[in-house]
Amino acid sequence: MNPETPKMNKLVTAGVIVMVAITLYWTFTYSGPYRYLAELQIKWIGYYVPKLTALVIILGFLLVVGAVRVVLRGAERPVPALRSAPVEGSSIKASAVPQPWLRYVRYVAPLVVVGFGGWMYCNGMQAGSLQQLTAVDFESGKLQSRIVYADVRGHLSGTYLSKENYLYIPMYTEASRKGPVRLVVGVNEKDENKQLRAEADGSVTVRGLADKGLEGDVKYAFEKNGMAVADTVWVVHVGRTPGEDRIAGIIMMAIGVALAGIFFALDSYKKRRNAAVSPVQIPA
Repeated sequence: MNPETPKMNKLVTAGVIVMVAITLYWTFTYSGPYRYLAELQIKWIGYYVPKLTALVIILGFLLVVGAVRVVLRGAERPVPALRSAPVEGSSIKASAVPQPWLRYVRYVAPLVVVGFGGWMYCNGMQAGSLQQLTAVDFESGKLQSRIVYADVRGHLSGTYLSKENYLYIPMYTEASRKGPVRLVVGVNEKDENKQLRAEADGSVTVRGLADKGLEGDVKYAFEKNGMAVADTVWVVHVGRTPGEDRIAGIIMMAIGVALAGIFFALDSYKKRRNAAVSPVQIPA
């Protein structure tokens, strides 16, 4: 039984899709091996590289798949067929057996792009209409949704973090700032003055998409600076809207599909070109 059968190719395709989906899930939920690798980097160097972390996981999956295929190839190696002795003067040359499964590795990138675009589009769909919320709504566990679009009112901390010109500012229910950080306002530094609307009582109102999941290195930085952080932290990304996420998601999915189409077209072209090559005639 030849391992390189259509059935095996379909299994490889399904495996690639599953591994990319699992990696994306771990990446966006900051869980599983992704979280372990991220926090290992934070422990060693003080920060982590999201893209590199996801890539390491995907490469790990590929190594596992490759090892399984080697085992299967050894167990199901076909019996060598009889071959005629080469005719003197013929130009036939031995060629390497093609490995169709290698082309599926190229589809990982389009799948990642499509998956990320789909995640952004789902966020835009799930956020719902604009709500009026306060910091206490996030601290009390009242919100059941994973992501919301809202005007959020609360008291900002005088201490904040800056990461690549993006500010992370803790928001509390009261000006006394008691308890661990449960809500953070994320805003571009250049938009800080126009996006943070001051209220008469000293509080601030911001508008944006709020979701669960503070980046691991940001959480580590808060704790390193003596600020307690809750297990679950909401981040209000100021200025983001559901419509923008939906549009960006559609664009990214279209790019991913286009990349997959280009790879598929290249494969089809190579097959047609190889099929058009005339066989070498061996003189009798």
